[in-house]
Amino acid sequence: MSSDSVSSSPIKVLVVGTGALGSVYAWRLQASEQVEITAVCRSNYDIVSTKGFEIQSKLFGTHTFKPTKVVRTVDEATETYDYILICTKALPNLSDNSSLITSAVRSPDTAIVLIQNGIGIEDPFVARFPSNPVISVVAYIDASQPENGLIEHGTNIKLIMGAHPASDRLAQIWNTMGVQCIVTDKIQAFRWLKLVWNASFNTISVVSGGNDTRKMLEDAACRKLIRDVMGEVYRLGEAAVGEKLPVLMGIEGPDMYLA
Repeated sequence: MSSDSVSSSPIKVLVVGTGALGSVYAWRLQASEQVEITAVCRSNYDIVSTKGFEIQSKLFGTHTFKPTKVVRTVDEATETYDYILICTKALPNLSDNSSLITSAVRSPDTAIVLIQNGIGIEDPFVARFPSNPVISVVAYIDASQPENGLIEHGTNIKLIMGAHPASDRLAQIWNTMGVQCIVTDKIQAFRWLKLVWNASFNTISVVSGGNDTRKMLEDAACRKLIRDVMGEVYRLGEAAVGEKLPVLMGIEGPDMYLA
């Protein structure tokens, strides 16, 4: 096969976890006309397989996204994929997410892309698929799925990808299609930085009775607790990576988050 025919072949991407986050990032890839998406849909299979996703985005407008293929399970995804995107929640204390894709990893060239929160989430995938690239990604996006097949997206859409030769291909497409995508060799530091927000606001929202960000910051006790938790996560993260956590969107340290 000539190099021209290889370069013109569509990039085949399997997406596991087609909620709000997974569907928007998959949509931007397929919209480039360089990528064919196979979407694994469970609760939203009936609507997506017939009508696709209706995506209402303040940034990109309202569009219908029909994945190239829609399947109910990973076992039904029968092609050899260039990339497998994992967009499910990472709950390592409850299950091993790496087992979800065992039947779909047919080649050592398939890159496994983890668009998930958490620390150490890569380990099970590296252990199960030692010959495959495992790319760690941190996402920032304001999107929700209020009903099956309907995705509401605001204006925020950013990805930070761990450096690997396989990262560059996707990053270029995402950047071209309006997704700010940064490739870095400090991905673990960015994982800790994301945890600064999640570990503080999410946890304290639960223990304070489900309060939203505004209500928590208006309460002096909640605000102080958030500040203390943020500071502790910063210190843990910097100890883990051996350097200061990065500055993102001009925010450096807990006080700037709360300003």
